[in-house]
Amino acid sequence: MKKNLWLFLLKVALLTLVFGWLWFSRLQRAYPDLIGPIAEPFFELVGVRKWWLALVAEHFTNIVPYMALVLAAPGLIKDWKRTLVAFFGGLAILVLVHLLMSTAVYYVVASYEMSKTAYKILLPIYLVNDALPLVLWLAFFPKVFSELFSFVKFGGGEASGEA
Repeated sequence: MKKNLWLFLLKVALLTLVFGWLWFSRLQRAYPDLIGPIAEPFFELVGVRKWWLALVAEHFTNIVPYMALVLAAPGLIKDWKRTLVAFFGGLAILVLVHLLMSTAVYYVVASYEMSKTAYKILLPIYLVNDALPLVLWLAFFPKVFSELFSFVKFGGGEASGEA
């Protein structure tokens, strides 16, 4: 199992480098325009008048580790249906969360401007967004996680029978 874990980690690292380069060299600037056809009606529906890209754009980067985790998971070809669902379903969820995060940022900034209170409200929102790739990957690939990390034991084992 250690060999599979090291291979997985190597694939994640290489894919993250490739996708990271693509993201930061090209896609990061284009991403708001790519999701614009979805974002504009969504923002109109929820009352957002200004997309504070300067406050949220860096957090859209969570697409990179998610794609790397999905494409590095063992069984990419064998379980291609699951991989496609995880890939496109996860990306759709990430885009939705980006829009929700942008909405939250708009309303927090509208209410508190850039105060300490705004920062205290936004920090947990950013943290949840940034951790979401791992959470989604675990949701789509629970067996893969337990196979790769079988050496991690949760709980204390059997309870002692002493009274």
